[in-house]
Order: sequence, then structure tokens, then C-alpha cells
Amino acid sequence: MTISLPPPPDFAAIARALPAGAHIVLHSAFAEPGLLAGQLFDHLELLRGVTLHNLMSFAEPAYAAPDIAAQIHIETFFPGPGLRRAVNQGLVQIRRCALSDIPRLFAAGALGADLLLLQVSPPDDRGRVSLGISVDYMPEVIACRPVIVAQLNPNMPFTSGQSTLPLAAIDYLVEAESPLLELPLAAADAIDTAIARQVAGLIRDGDVIQAGIGALPDAVLANLGHLRHLGAHSGILTSAWRPLLESGVVDNSTRRDYPGLCTTTMAGGDAGFYRYLHRHPAIHFAPVSVTHAPATLAAVARLCAINSVLQLDLGGRANAESAGGRVIANPGGLPDFANGARAAPGGRSIVALRSSFSNGQISNIVPSLGAGATVTLEASAIDYVVTEYGVAAIGDKGPEARAQALLAIAHPDHREAVARAWRDGG
Repeated sequence: MTISLPPPPDFAAIARALPAGAHIVLHSAFAEPGLLAGQLFDHLELLRGVTLHNLMSFAEPAYAAPDIAAQIHIETFFPGPGLRRAVNQGLVQIRRCALSDIPRLFAAGALGADLLLLQVSPPDDRGRVSLGISVDYMPEVIACRPVIVAQLNPNMPFTSGQSTLPLAAIDYLVEAESPLLELPLAAADAIDTAIARQVAGLIRDGDVIQAGIGALPDAVLANLGHLRHLGAHSGILTSAWRPLLESGVVDNSTRRDYPGLCTTTMAGGDAGFYRYLHRHPAIHFAPVSVTHAPATLAAVARLCAINSVLQLDLGGRANAESAGGRVIANPGGLPDFANGARAAPGGRSIVALRSSFSNGQISNIVPSLGAGATVTLEASAIDYVVTEYGVAAIGDKGPEARAQALLAIAHPDHREAVARAWRDGG
């Protein structure tokens, strides 16, 4: 079969053809096409007034520089480390929503898509390319019928599952080999290690795990090697999963919803991990509308959602988004998985946090998050809270018992003051 490639883009012509107030969407996270974004914004004078949508930048992108960001509207569904500075400088706006809400915004027309920039794999013999390491909400964006410009990158794995796109759906193509963004394994300190061991003690053979990104999730996964027949249903798979997959600890053998399959919507790791994902038959990529849907999650028996937060009050409300007046994150998939695990048969929602910051000077377990504070999770979405001082089972406790359980795992230097302030009304 002879495969004909789309023509290369003329970004100046594409920019001139965009309607006033156009919406531009970037492929997400580790698939973000920095090469294409750079070429597009070389024509900034033609793009004033456009809105740019992205999710989870891990490297600081050129378009977040003040001279560019001042002339366009940048809106992120989750800033990631690459956009935190720009968010806190007011250069980038956050659209606060759970990951499961994003597909509906495009499908219902609340958000538009006039231009989509992708990074894709080389085509297969049927003329289909793969969205590779990030499927997320791209199907809903593609359904909006934008102009699609793609970078065909030989380093992008052709992933299994619902990740393919006909080459004929792409309007313009740039063939360019470049390294994919990588996510190195994060180094855990003594506190992360202690918390991870406490979390690992809650996991049983046959559980299906969701875990995020960072030193703590990596450390939790590193402490699960003694278990058997685990499953994986997660918003993202990282290199920390690979030893569990290769050793057979994660075999998804107990799953009835996706028997034998790990399910995810994106991946992040090193180049070796991306090669490992290439045509891996047991790793199934699917859109957010599937992976994060309430009905999907409620059907994952024994789903254990493991998530980190920054702060938690004695009422059981958790903040995973801001600290010290700075925006760190957005809800992302945390509410989806926490609530989904609570709804799943035998599921558990586990929330982990360090008991304090600033070398023990600031307690992260507080009397109350207070009026106007960011509340990412309500107590009703949490079964267990874990710090380096232990595990609090708060799932079905009343207010007094819940507060006492949380005080028992707070930093010892702050327990008395936090308890006193709570009894005095916050």
C-alpha cells in the first residue's frame, strides 16, 4: 500500500486564515509539539487575540514568555511545572475543572478548536498514525474539525488501544525527529519513603492501582514488588510502573472490565520507557472520556486511587492546588479517581501528604481550610489519609472521630495547637 503524506505547513498562511478570536489546541503533556508551536508563534503578529489551550506543560514553553503571552490568551487545564511561573505571574489563565469535564467542553461547543497541533508516530501499513503517549481529550478536539498540523516523529511510539488517527485526517505534516519530553524517576527523601511504605501497607494482592507523578507515587510503586496480580488503571503511566510490569506483579489478571490490560490516557518517562510502550499489547491507551468517566471507574473492582495533596483540614477537606498563595496545580484527575474509587466495588481512595513543610515549621493538617480556600476533595471522597506518622481511616467517621484520627497523624509539634484551634472554631 502506497501511503501519501500530507503537505508541509505554511504557518504564515495558516495563521492568516484563522478566524478572529481563533482557538488553538496543543497536544498534551509529554506529547506537546514544541517544534510546531515555535514555528507557529514565529508569526505572532498574525496571531494576536487567539486563545491557546494546553494541558500539563512539563518544560517551560516559548509561548509563555511575557512578550508572546501578553499578545495572546493562554488557558491551561492543568499548568504542570512548565507553566507554574507564568500562571503565578498572571500570564496564563487556569480553567479550573476535573479532567473528565474537558471532553464535554469541546463536544458541547463551550470551547472551540480552529487549529490543532499534534505530535504523532509514523504511520502503519494501513495509513494510520498514533497519538502515542497522550490520547487525553484529542478525539473530542478532532471532532470539532480544526485544521490539523502534525509533527511526524519517529521517536513517538505507536501505542495500543484507542490511540490511532487516519493519516488522511491530518491537513499538514512536518517530518522531524526530535527527542520526546522525558520524565525522570523522582528521588524520594526519608519522609516520602516513610509515607510510601504506609501507603503500600494498604494495598492487597489483586488491587487495581491509580497513581500520579512525582517522588511519592514513584516511591509507592517501588514498594509494591511483594504483591501479586495487581492491575493498573491510571490517568498516566510512568517509568516507575515498568519494573512491576516486567516482573509480572502487575498482570491485570483480576480485571473484568479490561482483562489483562493496563489502561491509561497518557504516559511519561524516559526514552527507554517510550520504546517499551511501542505496540505493547497489554498497555491500552484510551481517551479521558473513557478512562476518567464515572461509569468506567465505578466498574473497576478494587480500584485503589492513590493521590497526593498539599493540605488537609480536620473536617477531611483536601487542597491539592495551592500553597502559600501560589498556584501549584489544578484538580486534574484527582476528583475523578477519588470519587470513582469510592464508588467502585471494594475500591479505596487514599490521600497522602507530608505532615508539615519548612522543616516542620508549618503544619499541613490544619483546623480548617477556611472560607475561600481551595477545596479539591471533600471528605466524602476519601477513605484513608496517610502521613509519615501513620494512617487515618476516615471514610465513614463522624466529625469528632475523623478529627481525632487526623490529629493522630499530624506532626507531633503541631497537634495540640491544631486541636485547640479546631475546638475554638478554626
